[in-house]
Amino acid sequence: MKAVVLYGPGLVSKRDQLLKIKSSFEEDVVYSVDIKIDGVEKLQQLIQSAPLFASSSRLIVAENLPDNLDLEILPQGEESLTVLLVADSPRVDSKIISSAKKIKANITQFEAEKEITAFPFIDSLLEGKKEAFVELEKLLQNYGGMYTLSMIFYGLRRNLLPAPASPFMRKKVGDQKKRFQDCDWQRLYRIVLDTESDIKSGKTDEKLGLFRLTERFITN
Repeated sequence: MKAVVLYGPGLVSKRDQLLKIKSSFEEDVVYSVDIKIDGVEKLQQLIQSAPLFASSSRLIVAENLPDNLDLEILPQGEESLTVLLVADSPRVDSKIISSAKKIKANITQFEAEKEITAFPFIDSLLEGKKEAFVELEKLLQNYGGMYTLSMIFYGLRRNLLPAPASPFMRKKVGDQKKRFQDCDWQRLYRIVLDTESDIKSGKTDEKLGLFRLTERFITN
């Protein structure tokens, strides 16, 4: 089993690397788990659930890792398995980083300096501001449609997970939630999934699909 750890505040470059790794695997052998929602037990189950007659390598993507997660507790999966572990900005003495070194994981840190951030787009999208179209254009020019879609998913998850610890972020997320009812989140998540599917299948032009999707959020 190969373990890969991506961490640090450089959200754009970190997400870009995640997408690059995912693109090298067939879609039907890529599995995702959100540790905050599903718990580390779900990750352990996925690692152990190797198919008897696997025809290709598997990829498991685990996000929102807690700072105190000991990676040594993870079971050893099959040799062709890659486990991609994505963390935010753990402390220097973080258990994630120290245990990652012990299991000989491939570790990459991403800094936030000079990044074109996706947050202005996400914030204006969820706040219903037309500036989202300008920010969308910037993201498409610099990072492409698949990265932009992944950030929209991130924005939705940010509003569905427990409130952030930071008072500033807690207020921001709280204000964004006021535009939506509980049923809206499920509907919007489905629309994003359908847009992603249509773009990947060639049914919808990437730029057109994302501009229509942005319009759906703004006019909600």
